[in-house]
Amino acid sequence: MVELIRQLLVAGIAMGLLAGNADTIKSFYDDTVHLARRISTAGDLRSIGLMLDRTCLKHGRAPSARGFDAWLAANFKESDSGISTAGTDAWGNRLVYRTFDRRRAYLIISAGPDGIADTADDIRRSGP
Repeated sequence: MVELIRQLLVAGIAMGLLAGNADTIKSFYDDTVHLARRISTAGDLRSIGLMLDRTCLKHGRAPSARGFDAWLAANFKESDSGISTAGTDAWGNRLVYRTFDRRRAYLIISAGPDGIADTADDIRRSGP
């Protein structure tokens, strides 16, 4: 997927250079970065959701909202850079985590590019 995004970015820059239009290059670049952030965040939510599903099956319920950060730290180790990013989306916003039905169901929300939860640009994952 990263390779495809890289190829699209190179193609867009080449098109912009051929057309001699810096606005075209910037627009294509911005669109590609936005798409990459959406894909990355959706992948992160999928990974977190799969681990939450496992926790629900194993323990009969999801972690509490208060315990979510500790659960993330225990289940998702730091990145190679030493910075833990499991609780944030690709825009740097904290993930919103909610539980329902006595913690037998959950919802994770990325607030998306606008940084405001419960709007049209959100990315959501629920389970189990």
